[in-house]
Amino acid sequence: MQLETIKQEYEFDCLNRGHSPNTMRAYRTALRQFMEFAQASQVEYADQLTTSVIRAFASQSMNQLSPAGAHARLRVLRSFLRWSTDEGYFEKNPMQRVPLPRLKQKLLDAVSAQDMKRLLLAAQNSATPLKYQALLAVLYDTGLRVSELRNLELRDLLPTQCLMVREGKGGKDRIVPISRPTLKLIHRYMRDERPDSALPHLFLVDDCSPYSNISLYKLLERLCRRAGTKRYSPHAFRRGFAVNYIRNGGDQFTLMRVLGHTTLTMTNRYAALNTSDVQDVHRRVSPMAALQ
Repeated sequence: MQLETIKQEYEFDCLNRGHSPNTMRAYRTALRQFMEFAQASQVEYADQLTTSVIRAFASQSMNQLSPAGAHARLRVLRSFLRWSTDEGYFEKNPMQRVPLPRLKQKLLDAVSAQDMKRLLLAAQNSATPLKYQALLAVLYDTGLRVSELRNLELRDLLPTQCLMVREGKGGKDRIVPISRPTLKLIHRYMRDERPDSALPHLFLVDDCSPYSNISLYKLLERLCRRAGTKRYSPHAFRRGFAVNYIRNGGDQFTLMRVLGHTTLTMTNRYAALNTSDVQDVHRRVSPMAALQ
């Protein structure tokens, strides 16, 4: 069978499994680049694809891209070929012996408690302080993705002191707890500052339209500049939530559910503790300290 036909069937399967538009865009880009390489290598059918062709494509990707970029591109190809093998298009996965590029493990930016206090103070000196404080609190208290935050609706405030996150990544719904201080900020914003609009969205910009991803990024950039902190992305609040959740005694399995992850591997990346956190834990649980 032609590789192009198999690729199309794989993309249909990904859509049926509820992959987000952003994920599908990344998948299509990576697979288009692979198909162009395969055609240039005179590989059109599945039985022509060999491990040596995959290695050549991997080498080209590592020469063209950063390690992270090559890793992302080849990860899509690995998923595609694993699926194709499971579906019976290949007797043996041609990428089975082709490793992904190694990535350095970096501690990603996470909003600290001290910077969060500065941001809340900076929000007080704005035209809509309650909205900005509520918005910051939801990000830091729940670990929502930026798309999940902007899609929140009034009906998603549940009486059980939780938020209903509808159609998160992968099209999955989940329920996320929120703290009483955050809930109070939301109710104060709704009572005193939220425009009288028929739109269902919880957070609205000044012209009563819903926030976009770009407008939220720009808002956080302005608040960070005003607060004198480093420039934090929405994902830095998500990581800040994860780190502090573990730091304050939360377990990884519950955190995985709150964040909407499907594996602990991704959760562990978000909740990576810094050196001082590890030292604090070691001081508390060291077997030698217990002997003193």
